[in-house]
Amino acid sequence: MTPPPSDGHDPSLVQHTGHAHREEPRSPLARFAPLLALLLVVLVALPWGGGSTERLGALEIAAILPAERDLAGNLATGDGPTAASLGAAILGSRFVTVAPPPPDDPERRTLDATLVLGDLSMTIDGVAADAETVVTARRAFVQGLRTAAEAGVVVGFAAGPDGEPVAIERALSLTVDGERAPATGGLDVRVRLGGRDDSGGRRIEVEALLERDGPTRGDGDAVPAIAGTDWRAPNRFSLLPPVLAIALAIATRRPLVSLFSGVLVGAILVAMRGGLGLGGAILPGVVDVPTVYFWSRFSSLNDIYIILFVVFMLAMVGNAVTNGGIAGIMQILSKKAKDARSTQVATWLTGLAVFFDDYANTVLVGSTMRPLSDRFRVAREKLAYIVDSTAAPVAGISIFSTWIAFEVSTFSSQLPAAGLTTGQGYEVFIQTLPVRFYCIFTLVFVALIAFSGRDFGPMAKAERRARRTGQVLRPGATPLVSKESTETEMHAAVSPAAWRALVPLAGFIGTTLFMIAWGGGAFAMPAAELFTIEGVTQVLYDGSGNQPLMIGGLVGFVLAALGTAQAGIAGEIPAAAWRTLKSMGVAFGILYSAWMVSDVCGELGTANFLTALVSDAIAPGMLPVVLLVLAGFVAFATGSSWSTMGILLPMVVGVSFQLGEASGIGGMALMVLSIGAVLEGAIFGDHCSPISDTTVLSSIASASDHIDHVRTQAPYAVTTMFVAIGVGYLPSTYLGWPPLVCLGLGVAALVAIVFGVGRRSEPAT
Repeated sequence: MTPPPSDGHDPSLVQHTGHAHREEPRSPLARFAPLLALLLVVLVALPWGGGSTERLGALEIAAILPAERDLAGNLATGDGPTAASLGAAILGSRFVTVAPPPPDDPERRTLDATLVLGDLSMTIDGVAADAETVVTARRAFVQGLRTAAEAGVVVGFAAGPDGEPVAIERALSLTVDGERAPATGGLDVRVRLGGRDDSGGRRIEVEALLERDGPTRGDGDAVPAIAGTDWRAPNRFSLLPPVLAIALAIATRRPLVSLFSGVLVGAILVAMRGGLGLGGAILPGVVDVPTVYFWSRFSSLNDIYIILFVVFMLAMVGNAVTNGGIAGIMQILSKKAKDARSTQVATWLTGLAVFFDDYANTVLVGSTMRPLSDRFRVAREKLAYIVDSTAAPVAGISIFSTWIAFEVSTFSSQLPAAGLTTGQGYEVFIQTLPVRFYCIFTLVFVALIAFSGRDFGPMAKAERRARRTGQVLRPGATPLVSKESTETEMHAAVSPAAWRALVPLAGFIGTTLFMIAWGGGAFAMPAAELFTIEGVTQVLYDGSGNQPLMIGGLVGFVLAALGTAQAGIAGEIPAAAWRTLKSMGVAFGILYSAWMVSDVCGELGTANFLTALVSDAIAPGMLPVVLLVLAGFVAFATGSSWSTMGILLPMVVGVSFQLGEASGIGGMALMVLSIGAVLEGAIFGDHCSPISDTTVLSSIASASDHIDHVRTQAPYAVTTMFVAIGVGYLPSTYLGWPPLVCLGLGVAALVAIVFGVGRRSEPAT
């Protein structure tokens, strides 16, 4: 192809907004989009059944045990005196035996423990629950108890500096004798679901029959043996907020209005769950949107950190453009990236290099590579796709990322159900890596698309538009970063100097990693413990968060500003920063609205409702596929892959191991496949969801129209998911094929799809 002019800003080649252009003809699918969106909303309102109230109530037990409760046994609200959780009380009883730490490791953080569990009964409004519900309740009880054990309990006391006793807390790796059937002489548990009121409210109580003269807390009081909560079963209307937000966003291409509509409807539904009728719930719901949901996010330090991170990163990029740093990098990259295809490959490789955090990956790669991709007429939709579909998959499977310890923590406490210890979580995680089919295939698929220059579906249309006309955005599109900020040029008084951009980028990465190491306790950890997979990943997990990213972004901005001053244009520092930031109000509004939709989904129990729709009575070979699809739906509806993992993975270990043991697959093999399927499904659903924060950040960093990004990425994500199922999970479970064979066939299938269906975009003339 003939490359465009070297400055990359010829308006005849790159028309960034297209607001002056006539809307392009809409496809038949686009014409029917409003009708399809309405159909989705109507389907939610139809009277169809979901999970039974009994099953949903049984699942709720897992959340009751590790939660703090007041002295009357009710779940604590933060007001008044509180005590340890019921789970902690049980773990301190005579029914639990804690093994002492080995002599050569007296400070071991996780100790082995065994609980003897006797009978567990459950009544619904005074009537004994059916056998299936009791099995679910027993499984949820053990799951919640293991969660409490993983969080740590008091295992003894030591003398403090002033002679006062100091509690010694340790995490427990809990094995349960009687996990599937009652053990003789074990702890008896009673679960009561009842107290129905006019608004549908129920009362759940979990009572552990501990001996009143048994163990005590440090203050000498007897350990209470009951915990209860007022509860309302989620129903199909819990799906309405995310379905409405997603449907309107696709139909109208107005994500901010659509997301806000989802939040408003969700707030009204939450008010109705409190006992109000529809008419009476409207005003409280409207008031709660700004005063409860928005304020809780606006006042959250964690959310403020991520907003400041984006602000500092964009201000850094603005200064790096003005002071000639980005122009210097483009001069270097242009020696290798000489056309659209090599630019896409360079973007993919850069995404692989920033493997330690998905947020950092998204913002850093998107904002840095955007000027080069614009220069070579790469559609913004394509840039956003490469950025988004590289960030989470590489962070999700990297053993040195902020993801791994979180992923392990979501299932490690349940490993004793498979005869393992909680300390073997990393070992199990590494075993899942060969079967992380979606992440691996996604990274391969992005590479194939980039190297081949071929596309299909909506992405092909976007790429042809960009190549033929130079319009990197669809005419009429609304990018999340303004035209002026993306067309910022190097100041006329400076010359290109790559170090003015490379130093801030290095400062950002170095500072972020240092803050993660500092917060994760790396400098206080013995070297023998630190330089292990468990040690490094634990440091990454303990130190991860939005604060290190914010501090790293601030350092990057300061270094970029110093580069601007060194170039002799110090007066341009605030102006350069402001040009990239002044249009970010809508983008931040979309991000906050996506967070609020997630919050109302949590209040309404959306994820638990979706989980309860899937029955346990499925063929073992289909379990990974069912979990993959379920996790995808939950992540799509809630916009959060991490929340999906945290909800589903604790329930997977025991079920998958038991099903695998009773089949020819094997308990361990099916468990590993099932864990991998949940992790993969969570990322897949996140890629397809317009209410996902990482999807929004990808649109911001790439200055893409947000709905256009989702619309073009989703077909590629679905294609990769079907390949993962068809040549990955199904052959692994039903045919016993080794993972490497499945991976090889999957890559071959992706090659066939790209070269069979994909078409090259026409080169620019």
